[in-house]
Amino acid sequence: MKRRHESSTINMKRIYLQSTILLALASTGCSPAAPEPTFDVPLEEPTQADRPSDMIVADYQQSVRRDDLQTQTDWPFLFGPHRTGATQASSPAVWPDQGPAPRWDVEVGTGYGSPVTAENRVVFSHRVDDLEWIQCHDAQDGAVRWKHSLETDAKCDFEYSDGPYSTPLIDLERRAVYHFSGSGTLVSLDFDTGEEVWRRDLHDEFQVEPDLFPSGATPLLHGEHLILSLGGANNDAGIIAIHVRDGETIWSCTDHKAAYTTPVVAQLFGQEFAFVMTAEGLVCLDPANGEIDWEIPHRSRAPMSYNSVSPLVWNDHVLMVTGPGPGAVCLQILPDRSYEERWKNRRLLDSQYTNLLLSDGHVFGFTSAGQGGAELRCIEFTTGELKWKYHSVLRRAQGLIAGDAMFFLGERGHLASLQRSVEEPRVLSFTQQPLMKAECYCSPAIIENGIVLKDEDRVAVYDLGPSEK
Repeated sequence: MKRRHESSTINMKRIYLQSTILLALASTGCSPAAPEPTFDVPLEEPTQADRPSDMIVADYQQSVRRDDLQTQTDWPFLFGPHRTGATQASSPAVWPDQGPAPRWDVEVGTGYGSPVTAENRVVFSHRVDDLEWIQCHDAQDGAVRWKHSLETDAKCDFEYSDGPYSTPLIDLERRAVYHFSGSGTLVSLDFDTGEEVWRRDLHDEFQVEPDLFPSGATPLLHGEHLILSLGGANNDAGIIAIHVRDGETIWSCTDHKAAYTTPVVAQLFGQEFAFVMTAEGLVCLDPANGEIDWEIPHRSRAPMSYNSVSPLVWNDHVLMVTGPGPGAVCLQILPDRSYEERWKNRRLLDSQYTNLLLSDGHVFGFTSAGQGGAELRCIEFTTGELKWKYHSVLRRAQGLIAGDAMFFLGERGHLASLQRSVEEPRVLSFTQQPLMKAECYCSPAIIENGIVLKDEDRVAVYDLGPSEK
């Protein structure tokens, strides 16, 4: 049954006023926080791929035993099984200059949605003409398991493609795949057959107004809820929860437009908190019923700029990042469901769309592409202390962490691996030529002994099989 929940007007005005005052203080130099440190901005963009140090590679191979390399892991959601961009399962991270050996590839249409994997299958979406395709392939030989199409009229009037932008997600408990199309249709498919179970034309139902780009939010699977930044601003459906079994609405809230993000749910103080980055900023709510705790305005004022970086949670701290412009803000959540700001910095980390990676209380992320190009930075989560930075031809790369290594698909198609380290950047492998076609905006995914890459021409699987020392 549908229930809509409105936050207390008085409470929201108070919170909004507090947030506005803090922003005003910051802009006039009177913020209670410490002054922002300055950072040297790269003035020249690298044009050549790096070559790893033999000593760093040898040290890494000595520290990682072959028995530690787990040969299989699932990557069923955008940003991985824990939605942190990381998994404990390890994969070999050292390969020749030409890259790991190709296993298979398949031609695809347009779209920036990322591949996901489970049970030795690869699922992805793409668009050809006026059809969006959701496809399932065997991870070992690329054989098509099933294909399902949806009609779409999504349109982008700029140099970017017409989508889809959202990433499918795999629900193994219910043997389902969920996908949110560029034109606002949410569909549930059978994971084994691809047959349609239910669909909702959410944009039509909630009168979501068209924006400059196709819809690109990815739902969060939480219990029997699919929580989504929908953008039904005129119908109190900025954020919505859908039941996974029948597609019925559970709750809806806010008058916010949609962002290109996915929510995150955390268990804190014996309670559940959902953090949703919308087009307006960060919203904290109860995922069971949609009751709002607070909202924080946080968005770029630059033309054609949208919130496209999903929030990240570490213990009782939440990090939100938007670039260029607002940068990073870290909050500490309190037992009464309120928050305190711990640090903020406009220049430390201002990712535009690349995902954030979490490991050992540190966040790894790319800055925006201004001036000399983006760079990878390692930052202590709770303090904002910069540990190291790395400038390379990767530019704004999408990445993941698998065990003791980080893997990055660069904007121009290079594949690189770095040792997972908070002390310094330690390059392990770097393809000297691109493996994929620029521009690459899709996150990679891990499968058994391999990695899945996607651009707007092909999906390709490369072997990361057990390496000999």
